[in-house]
Amino acid sequence: MTKKISLLALVFVFGLSACSPDGATVDEAQYAAKIVGDWQGTVADVNETISFSADGRFMSRVRRRGFISNKGTTGTIRGTWTIKGNVISLNIDSAEDANVVNKTATSTIEAFKQNELVVRSSRGGTSTFMRM
Repeated sequence: MTKKISLLALVFVFGLSACSPDGATVDEAQYAAKIVGDWQGTVADVNETISFSADGRFMSRVRRRGFISNKGTTGTIRGTWTIKGNVISLNIDSAEDANVVNKTATSTIEAFKQNELVVRSSRGGTSTFMRM
């Protein structure tokens, strides 16, 4: 009976270690594959949702937040994205109802888990995005 319990416990432990927990850290070599999908976060005083497509395109929707949250116009920004090492670059093709200062934005990926992405902009601000 002891052998059966030990064998069962061993199988259970190996089964758990094979599962990828939701908070597992993404390896840098997998950033480009794992970033594909929809994310939501806050950058300065702007709520942002951004969708990264596998074909290297992105679409972002931005809305200012404040005392009367979610009032006003939602802007849409489109373009292409690339990741080299831990640096993500967004090359902006178009912006509708959004004030875009530069045509390229770069950020450093500070932390990347399956459902959480923390980036530091080239201006030094840190933002956290959650997978939708």
